[in-house]
Amino acid sequence: MRISSHQAQQGAINAMLEQQEKLAKVQKQVATGQKIFRPSEDPVAAAKIVKLHDILGTNKQYQDNIAAARARLNLEEGVLDNVTGVLQRVRELAVLANNDTQTNESRASIAEEVDQLRDELVGLANSMDSTGEFLFAGSRSRFRPFTRNENGEYDYHGDDAQRYLQIGPRRQIATSDSGTTVFRDIRDGNGDFTVLDHPDNRGSGIADPGNIVGQYDQGTYAIVFETYDPAANGGSGDPYLSYSVIDAQGNVIRPAGTPYASKAAIQFAGVVTSIEGQPEPGDFFVIRPSYRQDMFTTVQQLAEALRIPRGDEVSRAKLHNEVNRVIAGLDQALGNVLDVRASVGARLNALDGQESINEGYSLQVREILSDVEDLDYAKAVSELNLKLTGLEASQKAFTRVQGISLFNYI
Repeated sequence: MRISSHQAQQGAINAMLEQQEKLAKVQKQVATGQKIFRPSEDPVAAAKIVKLHDILGTNKQYQDNIAAARARLNLEEGVLDNVTGVLQRVRELAVLANNDTQTNESRASIAEEVDQLRDELVGLANSMDSTGEFLFAGSRSRFRPFTRNENGEYDYHGDDAQRYLQIGPRRQIATSDSGTTVFRDIRDGNGDFTVLDHPDNRGSGIADPGNIVGQYDQGTYAIVFETYDPAANGGSGDPYLSYSVIDAQGNVIRPAGTPYASKAAIQFAGVVTSIEGQPEPGDFFVIRPSYRQDMFTTVQQLAEALRIPRGDEVSRAKLHNEVNRVIAGLDQALGNVLDVRASVGARLNALDGQESINEGYSLQVREILSDVEDLDYAKAVSELNLKLTGLEASQKAFTRVQGISLFNYI
């Protein structure tokens, strides 16, 4: 077969170009540190690389969500710390005012500070984050959660939902607590029941908030005081102040004739309380299940009670009963805020744990990705030298062959 000089030269050029292309590819690999530049070079590895990069991108979003959740929860923790401080100050003022050495004027001054603390509390409840969203409005974060209406009551415009962020493949974390959970869902009294003095009481009886000693049936009861005459009931002795206990249907739980003693325990239906002072016959105290009440109303009730002039023992007893109920309500509010803070702290710890898990997972994925995507430099440099040597040999062969001609032998 005859091969023309042109064919020989073109074949040699094509061979050199092929060597140059291979050399360029190895040079690019060495320069970038990557083995694959087009999916067609290794479809299986290319698909795996895409999947691994998607995993890393998703994991990065989880880490970004953790950072956002941590910032929001830290902000909430700071607000709750301030709420705790305000409630503790209100409680200190309540204890200070609940003293017979205070005058009407001094209690009115204390009420002014209580008003300021109530407004501060409402301001904290309406706190916003850096994006202008309200912390305690639930999912309705663009609406101011608490406003005071014309009746002096506090309306809630949020909802009871919690906002969540995905922080792992199968894990979400709550980044908020609703205004109901923090500020409204608080039981008055001791959390189980409340002891109320009747407004028409004429004695100086002061009720203790009481506590549970058994299975309280959530019933409503009345402790009724009356003068008991043993002689009129078939006995002997002088008349004395006694009490009876009846339920809401009028059923007698404890019959009349039980002697009354100041501060002595009064126990029935799973509850125990006591009355201090001297009730008058006809006075009574009601025990009912605890209702839910927002902490703003509790603080406001203290200010209102302190503004009423108290000039005799009976009115001072009413004050002590009112303030005692407020103090019990403040204790419930403080306990509720403490529970929410504990929940926030637990969620912050969960974020730290999940962040470590995500970091470890990302490290594993990067190691796998490196095995698939990254270049083996020792092997690549050796191949580069081999390709370079091959190209140089091809170029030298082309130079020598190009100088060969039949006319040199004629």
